[in-house]
Amino acid sequence: MSDPVLVTCALGIAPILADEIRALGLEVVREEPAAVETRADARDRMRLLLYLRTAHRVLLPVLSARVHTPKVLYYKVIKYAWEDHLGADGYLRVHGHVQTDQIRDDRFAFLKVKDAVMDRLRTQYGRRPDTGPSDHGASLYLHWVDDRMTLSLDLSGPPLSRRGYREAGGRAPMQEALAAAMLLGGGWDGTTPLISPLGGSGTLAIEAAWMAMRRAPGLIRRHFGLFALKDFEPEQWEALCHEAESQERSRDEIPGLGASDLNPTVLRYARENAERAGVEDLIQFEECDFRDSTVPPGPAWIACNPPYGKRLSAEDDVAELYRDLGQWLKGLNTGGRALVITGNLALAKRFGLKLAFRKTLYNGSIECRLLAFDLQAPGGDS
Repeated sequence: MSDPVLVTCALGIAPILADEIRALGLEVVREEPAAVETRADARDRMRLLLYLRTAHRVLLPVLSARVHTPKVLYYKVIKYAWEDHLGADGYLRVHGHVQTDQIRDDRFAFLKVKDAVMDRLRTQYGRRPDTGPSDHGASLYLHWVDDRMTLSLDLSGPPLSRRGYREAGGRAPMQEALAAAMLLGGGWDGTTPLISPLGGSGTLAIEAAWMAMRRAPGLIRRHFGLFALKDFEPEQWEALCHEAESQERSRDEIPGLGASDLNPTVLRYARENAERAGVEDLIQFEECDFRDSTVPPGPAWIACNPPYGKRLSAEDDVAELYRDLGQWLKGLNTGGRALVITGNLALAKRFGLKLAFRKTLYNGSIECRLLAFDLQAPGGDS
């Protein structure tokens, strides 16, 4: 049976996410600024968790109501048959988004939901699960805006962008889902060489390696919220994982991939992250200035996330970096494409390159631009 499912993402990524959902053979019912609605049965909900690269959460709405006060919220929630989804043992987290004049602190609304669910389960079972802020068990997501409330089973648990390979990063590591959106939105298809100068903790290079392998990003995750629900079928999940593994490309087919950074500590983090992701042998890591990066032969692509220079004290130094990066890109002549994401549009003008296109994406709360530059083909006019 197919049910409505809401898949959330960062602002600006919904069109890219919608394409991912269609590629799985599922219908896109509607797009919101930071979410895509589809319909999915139990098996397809597992496929969404396993395959989506740009999503944050997969939410299965189970209760919607008009709610004017915390007291009404409690009584609406306690009437629902939570015993259909949750056992007496386990762990439950409640989180979400609350925007109503009735609540000053989101945590109070989450507490009312938690109390109602626990009271219901205590009545049904004679005992109740443990609860708290951790996401290692089942998760409920509350969306309460004005007088409309929707409570969903959060099938993701931890956000899907937490793949499970990144245990260390630099000062501002790039989120995995944003890196995937940058590559997918920029048009890279995983068949041409790609390097990531200013590579930091390696997220762009690792996501590129997984895309080139056609590796499902959910394969190494240890936990999803779905696993803690009563109707979870481990055998079906295992079968889907084996199916995903069987569809991966041979490592001999993977194009040349590389990442470089001047900071040896951050580069060590990148290598360790790549090892946990199982792609350390597919990425050439170099401790060097971006201008000394080894560019693979062929129509190589460049993908990088330079610092934004948001603090006034740092902007002059970063402006010089943007200018130098633009000069380097201009002289590459690979016939590929350069993808650069930045949250500083003023500095982006210092690249001095003609734009192929640009898209608006968000890095957390920072409005960014994904800039695409077509690199001159070998032997072309300068």
